[in-house]
Amino acid sequence: MGKVTTIKREIVVNQPKEKVWKALADFGKICHGHPAVSKSFITSAQKEGVGATRHCDFTMMGASAEEKVTEWNEGKNIKIEVYELNKMPGIDTMALDLAIKEHGNNTVLSSTMVYTMKNVFFDIMNSMIMKNMNAKLLDGIMAGHKLYIETGTIVNEKTKLDLSQVKIVE
Repeated sequence: MGKVTTIKREIVVNQPKEKVWKALADFGKICHGHPAVSKSFITSAQKEGVGATRHCDFTMMGASAEEKVTEWNEGKNIKIEVYELNKMPGIDTMALDLAIKEHGNNTVLSSTMVYTMKNVFFDIMNSMIMKNMNAKLLDGIMAGHKLYIETGTIVNEKTKLDLSQVKIVE
């Protein structure tokens, strides 16, 4: 297992916290706000909460992932871990924590992506190329969710997203 990489972002969603939470809690529909997920669906009898699982098909290289909820704090955050990756070379572990907090009449959506690579070779690739790619991917996830939650527009890889509102969190 390689070094841990952490990428953090946040964006203001111009909707009340309850509406943002409702979209995040609809665990099987990640594809509606994620520009790189072409299809997603629940794979467990449980539709929400710790233990719920989903399948995601990605738009690149025919990749797919099996994901599960490992933390669920109603109205606050969801932590998702990838437990199986297909056609995504180099990544060993990956998790995403999505959290929300009220900001006046709006909501701040924050995300923390944490991942490790399989070996030193992929650690080098990560520092040269992949960390940048994953940061751009996370920017798209944040902007995509903002657009979807605010307007109901289902995003895809061709959707024009406003990345300027995504803030890097140190």
